[in-house]
Amino acid sequence: MKIECLVCSNAKNLIKFVWNNYEIYNCKYCKLYFCPELVEIEGNSSPVDDIGIKMMEDSFFKTKKIASLYVKKRIVEYEKMLERKCQNILDIGCGPGVFYKPYKDLSINWKGVEVSPFWLEFGKKNKIPILEKNLKEIKEKFDIITAHQVLEHVENPMQFMNQILKILKPGGILHLEIPNHFSLSSSIRRISPILSYDYGFIQPPMHMRAYSSHTIKQLFEKNQLIIRDIFTCSNNDITWGQVRKYSLLQKLFFTFSASIGKGSLLIGIAKKTNA
Repeated sequence: MKIECLVCSNAKNLIKFVWNNYEIYNCKYCKLYFCPELVEIEGNSSPVDDIGIKMMEDSFFKTKKIASLYVKKRIVEYEKMLERKCQNILDIGCGPGVFYKPYKDLSINWKGVEVSPFWLEFGKKNKIPILEKNLKEIKEKFDIITAHQVLEHVENPMQFMNQILKILKPGGILHLEIPNHFSLSSSIRRISPILSYDYGFIQPPMHMRAYSSHTIKQLFEKNQLIIRDIFTCSNNDITWGQVRKYSLLQKLFFTFSASIGKGSLLIGIAKKTNA
C-alpha cells in the first residue's frame, strides 16, 4: 500500500520508523507525524480516553468562571479579525459544551457538534445545543469555527478542512487548538520507547497524528486561508488556555515550558477570504 502524507500528499520524503509496536511516518516536508492506521469510531475519528471524558464531566460545573473569562477575551480577538460583530459560532468536538452559556450571555449563537454518544446525552440532559451530525450534513454557515483538541483524532485532515470551509462564512475565522508535538512534555516522551509508550503526542489509539507549527502553516496555505497567527502557549494561558483547573505544580510546569518556547498547546488561527 502506497503511503502519502495526509497533509501535503508527499510520498517521497517520508521517513518510517517503529516505536514500541507501532509504525510512525514523518513527513520531512510538512513535519507531520502520523500512524498509517487509525482506530475509527463514528465520524472518522480516533477514540477519546474515558479518563479524559470523566475529568471533563466532573469539572464542567466547576469551570464556568474560567470559560466565561476565556470567552470575553477571545471574542475581542475574534471580532478584530472578523472586522464585524460575531453572530454565531460552531464548536467542533465540543465535549460538554462549556462555552455555550458564556457565548449565550454575549448574545452569540453557539452550537456544538459531537460524535460521542456520551456528550450528546450530556447535552440533552443539560439543554446544551450539541448536534449529532457529520460536518457535511450541516447547512448553516458560521462566523467562527473552533476545533479544540480535535485535529489529532481526525483520519483525513485535508477532507476535514474542506468540510469546514464549506460552512465557514466568507471572512470567517477558524481556530484550531492541537497538542504541540514539539512541546517540553512531548520531547520527554520521545527520548526512548523504554521510557514512554507514547512517541510525543502520537498516543495510540487516541492520537494517531501529531502536528507542529510548520504543519499547521502548510494546512492553512493548502486551503487558501489567510494566516492570522500560529503560536504555542501554555495549557493555562490567560486567553487561549484550556478550560480546566490545574494544580500549582502543573501551572509551574506549563509556565516554564511556555517560557522556553515549548508550551503544550499549538494554536492556529486563520481567516477565510471574502471571495
